[in-house]
Amino acid sequence: MRIAIDISSTLEKKTGIGYYVHNLLNQYKNYHHEFEFYYLFDPKNIRLNSLQRGIWSNIKLPPKYKKIKADILHIPGFSGPLIPGKPKKITTVHDLIGIIYPQNLRLPSRIFWSKWLPLCVKTSKHIIADSFNTKNDVIRLLGIPKNKISVIYLAADSSFKPIQDLKYLETVRTKYSLPNNFILHVGTIEPRKNIPNLIEAFAKYSNENITDLSLVISGLKSWGYPKVKETIDRLKISNKVIITDYIDDNDLPALYNLSRFLVSASLYEGFGLPALEAMACAKPVICSNTSSLPEVTGNAAILVDPLKIGEIAAAIKLLDNNTSFSKELSEKSLRQASKFSWEKTAQETLEVYRKALK
Repeated sequence: MRIAIDISSTLEKKTGIGYYVHNLLNQYKNYHHEFEFYYLFDPKNIRLNSLQRGIWSNIKLPPKYKKIKADILHIPGFSGPLIPGKPKKITTVHDLIGIIYPQNLRLPSRIFWSKWLPLCVKTSKHIIADSFNTKNDVIRLLGIPKNKISVIYLAADSSFKPIQDLKYLETVRTKYSLPNNFILHVGTIEPRKNIPNLIEAFAKYSNENITDLSLVISGLKSWGYPKVKETIDRLKISNKVIITDYIDDNDLPALYNLSRFLVSASLYEGFGLPALEAMACAKPVICSNTSSLPEVTGNAAILVDPLKIGEIAAAIKLLDNNTSFSKELSEKSLRQASKFSWEKTAQETLEVYRKALK
C-alpha cells in the first residue's frame, strides 16, 4: 500500500499541525514492512500562506502523488486537492476555528475556511478528528455523516517528561532570560488564545497579592501580538510579563519543567496539545472549560471560564498558594498524560488507511 502524506507543516517553525505530522512520521518508521510512505512537499516554498497553499494543493501536489501511484493521500492539516476516486483522500481536521470565529481572520483566510475547507473535507474518503468536540463540530457545521469521521487523539512527545538535570534547566533559563518563579502560556499569539484576558487575570492577582510570580508567554508573535502588547502597556505590568517568541523544539520540555504551572485560557482548541505536554512534565494545568480542553485534561486540571478574569485570577491564586493541592494536581497530570501515546495515534491512523481501501 502506497501512502502519500503532505508534510508541508513540518518544514519551518512547527506549530500544532507540524508537531502532529512530525510525531506520526516518527512512528511510521516501524511500519515500512506493510506500507510504502512518500512524504510530499514543495522544496521551493516551505512556508505557505493561504494563496500559496491553494497553489501547492491543487497544482503542484497532484503530479507528485500521481507519479508514485499513491493508494492513499493523507492531508494532515485541513486543506488539500479536491480529488474524487483514487487515491483515497484522508483529511485530518484539527478544529473549525475559522468557521466558528471568522471575525479573527483576514479575507484570504476567510475564503479558505468558508469555501475551500468544506469542499476539501466533503470530498474525503474519511476524516480524522483530534477530539469528539471537533467531530461534533464537523457534523454540525459541515454536515458530514458521523460514520465518516474517526476520533484519534494526539499525544505529548516522549521528550516531555520531568527533567532532573538542574544544570541543563538553568542553561535554558539563561538562554531565554526566564525568571525564577513563573507561570507559563504556550501557543501562537493569536486572538483565539485569549492572551489579553490571561494578562488581565495575572495583573489582577499580582496587584491584590504579595507575590514574585511572573508570566511567561511563549509562542510565535502572530497577528494577535499588538493587542497583547497594548494590554501589557496599559496595565503597566511589563516588568512581570516576559514574551519569549518561538521556543526551539529541543528547549520546550525544559520550559515546562522550569514553570510552576501552565495556564491556557483559550477560547477554542481542537485538542490543546500544550496542556497535555505540561501534564506529561508533571505540571499542574489551568485551562478553559470550553471546546476540547475538558475532554483532554479529564479531572487533572482546574477548569475556568475564559471570559471571566476573576475566575482565572482565583485559579492562579489557588495554585500559587496551596502547595499540597498543587502537588496533588501534578500527580493527576502525569496519570492523565499517560493515557495518550503517539504509538496509539499512529496505529489508529494506519487502521483508517486500511479500512479506506476495503
